[in-house]
Amino acid sequence: MTSSHAAGTAVLQSCPATQAEQGAHPGLSSEVTQADGTRMRISVDAAARPGCRSITLPVAPEAIAAIHPVSPSTAAGIGDTVLLQGPRKEDFLIGSVSGTVAAPPRRDAITPMPLRENLLAGMSARAFGIEERVRVQLADGKLRVQCTPGSRPAGVILSAPWTMTQAQAELQLTAAGSGRYEVQVQDAAGAASGSAVSLGHLDAAGARDQRLPLPRGGFDRTRWRSFSIACPMEKSELVMEDMRLSPRAAPATAVPGRSAWIWRASDWQQSEQAFAHAERHGLHTLFIAVPVKEGAITDAAQLAAFIREASRRGIAVWSVDGDPHMVLPEEHAAAVQRVRAYAAYNRSVEPEARLRGLQFDVEHYLVAGYEFIAPALDRHYAALVEALHGAAGGLPLEFVVPFWWSDKDELLKALARHASGLTVMDYRTDPEQILRLGTPFLDWAALHGKRVRIALEAGPIDAEWQRRYVKASRGELWLVKLDQLPVLVLLRQAQDAPAGAQSFRFASERLIDGSATTFHRDPARMLSLLPGLEADFSAWAGFEGMALHELK
Repeated sequence: MTSSHAAGTAVLQSCPATQAEQGAHPGLSSEVTQADGTRMRISVDAAARPGCRSITLPVAPEAIAAIHPVSPSTAAGIGDTVLLQGPRKEDFLIGSVSGTVAAPPRRDAITPMPLRENLLAGMSARAFGIEERVRVQLADGKLRVQCTPGSRPAGVILSAPWTMTQAQAELQLTAAGSGRYEVQVQDAAGAASGSAVSLGHLDAAGARDQRLPLPRGGFDRTRWRSFSIACPMEKSELVMEDMRLSPRAAPATAVPGRSAWIWRASDWQQSEQAFAHAERHGLHTLFIAVPVKEGAITDAAQLAAFIREASRRGIAVWSVDGDPHMVLPEEHAAAVQRVRAYAAYNRSVEPEARLRGLQFDVEHYLVAGYEFIAPALDRHYAALVEALHGAAGGLPLEFVVPFWWSDKDELLKALARHASGLTVMDYRTDPEQILRLGTPFLDWAALHGKRVRIALEAGPIDAEWQRRYVKASRGELWLVKLDQLPVLVLLRQAQDAPAGAQSFRFASERLIDGSATTFHRDPARMLSLLPGLEADFSAWAGFEGMALHELK
C-alpha cells in the first residue's frame, strides 16, 4: 500500500531489498531481514516508490540525520530514556540502541552465587530450633546471633535464590564473639529430608578471619538452598561482619597454558616469527587459519611441517574458521566441507603433524537484522554445530562465544551435545568483571564434562559516542511505526513529534573509548593480570587456559 505525500516532506518507506536504490546515504538506509528470510530496505526518500509501504514525516528529507529500525521487543524496552551508540560525533550514525525498561524477571530465575562479595548483603536469615533459644538480626550486611543455653539443636539458616559455583572454593568468614559454631551447607534434597553437610566449625573467640573449604561432593551445588550456623549448647554470641565464597587455586603446575590466534596464513607460514611470538608469551596452543580450496588443504606439506615443529616445541595447533554468515543454511555445506578437509588431512599424516582440534568463531549475532530474527538464526546455529560435529570424525570441536550467552539456554544445550569446549570472549579489563562473566561458562563445563578457555582482547576497538535522549513532546529523536515496524528517526534539530509517534530530546553524550573492553592501550597490564586470573580460574576442573586475542 502506498499513501499520498505532501511536497517537501520526507518519505519513510520499506521496499524489497532488490528494489531499493543503491548508494543511499548510510544513515538513511537500513536493511532488515524478516522471519521468512525476506530482506527489506528501510529508507528515507523524497518520493514513494511503487510496491513499497510508506509513511510521510512532517519534515524535509534533509532534516533527518539517520534512521534505525528496531525490533518490537527493543521498542518496548525503551521507556522514558533512549541510549544511542555510534562511531561518530559529527554525522552521527546509530550503531546500537538500548532503553531503560528491564525485562520482567523470570519467576523461576535463580542466579549464580556471587564470588568474592559479602553474601550476607543478599541473604535472608531465620532462626531454627524448637527451644526458641536463638535471636537473629541481619542488617546492613552484618549478622548478629545470640544463643541461650539449651539441649536441642538451634541456630540460624541463611538463604538466597542462588546456585553455587562448581569451582573448588572456600567460605571465608569474618566474625567475633564467643562460642564454637558448626557451619553447614544444604541442598534441596537435604532441605526436604532435614539433613545437611558440615563444612567445619567457626570459633568466634579465635582468629577474626577463618576459612572453611567446600567439600568436593556430598551435595548438589546447582540446587543449593542455604548455609546454616548451629549454636553451641551454652550461652554464646556471634557477630559476623562478612561471609564470602572465593575460588581455591589449583597448584601452579596444574594451571593450563595460554593460547592465541593467527588469523593470516602468511603469518604462521613464517614459522620462526610465529614460534618466537609463542615463546615470548608462553603460548601452548595456536589457532591458525588453514587455507582450503576445493575440499582440500592447499599446502598440506607446509602445514604438516609447521605442526611437527610446533609439536616438538610443546605447542598444540588447531585450525580456526570464522564468519557470521556461516550460520545461514545455504552456507552450512561449505563449512562442513572444510571440516571434512581437516579430518582427511589428519588421516593422511602421522600424529605429530596432526591438528589437535577445530575451532569455529561464528558470531551470527552480527548478521544484519539479527535482532528481528534471532530465534531463527539461533536454530540455524544449533543445526550448524550438529553438522560440524558429524563431519569432524572425532576431532575436538570448539566454539567461540560471547560472555552474554550465559543465559542462552538452548544454544548452550546444543553446544553441550556436540562441542568439546568453548572459548568465551570475556572482553573486559576489570579482573573482577572477568571472573564474574567467566564463571557461568566454567560451571557449565563442570556440569557437562567440557573444557573452557577464557579470552581477553588486546586489539584496537574504535571509540564510540553514546547519546542519551529523554522523553519529551518535542525532540531530536522520534520513534515511529512503519507498517508495525518501529523505526527511530534522528533529526538534525528538535521538532514537534507527528501524531502517534514518541518523541525524545537530547540530554547528554559521552565518549566510550574501549578501555573497559580491550587492553590495546596497555597490554603490559593484561600480562600482569594473567597470573591472578589463571589462579582464580584454575579452581574449575574444566579450565583450559587463557586465550589472548590480537596479542602483539
